[in-house]
Amino acid sequence: HDCTRFSEFTAAPAVVHYSLRDMSRTLFCPASHLWARLRRAPAGGAGLVAARSAWRVEVGLTVHALEDIGDVIAVGHGPTAPGNRVEAGAALLTLDWEAHRVSTADELYHTQWALVEGAHPLHSPFGGTLLGLCSDDDARRLGPETVLATLHVDRPGLAASQLVGEAQYLAAVRGVPPGRFGRESTLHEQHSIGGHRAD
Repeated sequence: HDCTRFSEFTAAPAVVHYSLRDMSRTLFCPASHLWARLRRAPAGGAGLVAARSAWRVEVGLTVHALEDIGDVIAVGHGPTAPGNRVEAGAALLTLDWEAHRVSTADELYHTQWALVEGAHPLHSPFGGTLLGLCSDDDARRLGPETVLATLHVDRPGLAASQLVGEAQYLAAVRGVPPGRFGRESTLHEQHSIGGHRAD
């Protein structure tokens, strides 16, 4: 998913530059509904290479993204193993999930359920070094605070990501309909999405 898809944000580099001054900050990708929690890390560079600012970045999914995910039953890791470099847009992992919905009801109002299955991919919003991925147990307890991936990202990689602040993210999704497990969904909620919604 390309975080630059929303053109109204691509001309606002000040959002990213402001975040680079903070020791800890959370940014968002409107296109894929993920959050990235930044914490300053030791600057990279050695020998004749000038040190560059760097961040340890934890990546997870917002409540909006969780509205499209049922009970996670398996996690498929991408082709890149921790300790190696990933490019922006690279597949980090896939969350396989299942849920149930009302299929039919007979004349006695006996409810019958149908199984719904799906897979939700997580792509890296920037290039960097992959430090770790969540475990199956963590993914099965998926919520808005669950860290799915951790990366080491330097200043150029972060600046190129075009992530936005919380206010801009909320403005971007304000008119977006809820997901299949959202408040207006007809699917039966067999999972917990946790967190809170900013109305």
